[in-house]
Amino acid sequence: MNKETFHVATSGLIAVLATGIIVSMLPEYYSGIATKTLIFIGLAMAWNIVGGIGGQLSLGHSVFIGLGALLPAAMLLKLSVPLWVGIVCAAIVSSLIGAGLSWLTFRFRLGHLYFALVTLAVGELGRIIVIGTEFLGGASGLLVQYKPSHVLGFELSVATQSLIFSLVFAALTITVTYCLLQSKLGYRLRALKGNEDAAQAIGIDLLRSKTAAMVISAILSSLGGSVFAQYNGFVDPEVVASPILIISIILFTAIGGIGTIWGPVLGVAILFPFGEILRGVLANNLPGLHLVIFGVTLVAVIRLMPNGLIGWVKSRTWLSKFNRRNKGSLAIS
Repeated sequence: MNKETFHVATSGLIAVLATGIIVSMLPEYYSGIATKTLIFIGLAMAWNIVGGIGGQLSLGHSVFIGLGALLPAAMLLKLSVPLWVGIVCAAIVSSLIGAGLSWLTFRFRLGHLYFALVTLAVGELGRIIVIGTEFLGGASGLLVQYKPSHVLGFELSVATQSLIFSLVFAALTITVTYCLLQSKLGYRLRALKGNEDAAQAIGIDLLRSKTAAMVISAILSSLGGSVFAQYNGFVDPEVVASPILIISIILFTAIGGIGTIWGPVLGVAILFPFGEILRGVLANNLPGLHLVIFGVTLVAVIRLMPNGLIGWVKSRTWLSKFNRRNKGSLAIS
């Protein structure tokens, strides 16, 4: 198990780095799509810690993403605070909100359905607060004009900076997920996901384990929001703080394969560029058709691949067939 997970995580990191090299050679339009894809891979991996490994359907991660996008930009524009200080502050605030949400729901054993409803309510409340807060840009959002930087005598354009940040963010989330799966916390979360009562009966602390997972996920989501804001320049609260964003992330994760390392990566890497390219090709000529095609594709994948894309890939590989054949021969012998 450990060896297999290590190979999966290493392959994911290599794939992310290879993607960065390829993206740097693409035209600007496709390079932008690839950069956003890397950001969404990281966001999906961050949500997967709670939703996949922890087994809790969180609909409020838009709060963490919105904080990571808006708070550093607001502190930079209105208080002249360095951007990295704002990113750290947003991560700290997100971790506190995540810890509070976990304490509220798990301390009183409200159950999975109530956890989803509470996080949905908090996500919508966060959007309303952002729209009504002038410091965070209100309904108009915030515009941050990033400038090229110089590193070791080389000039890095804003697009190149965004690509580097998105690569680092995606690689960070893959690494954290791998380390989490190998840690005691990872085993505890999977035990709680399988059977909470049995896990607590053998001494696993539900509140502490779930809260730790939520805090880690909140911090990573906040970092992803900061990277997303750096890429866009203009931070629209209706995008970064909207529940629609987290629903899209959940769809990509579930279709790719929830609770795995490769699942979110594969789901986002295939579906997000597909949707963006469809919109670019069809939006002007046939408005709305790209949404229909994308929706039909999602339904088909869910219907034909109940275990996600990663489950389907594993079932079709020669290795899985070889393993099944060996098991069958051992059973016969």
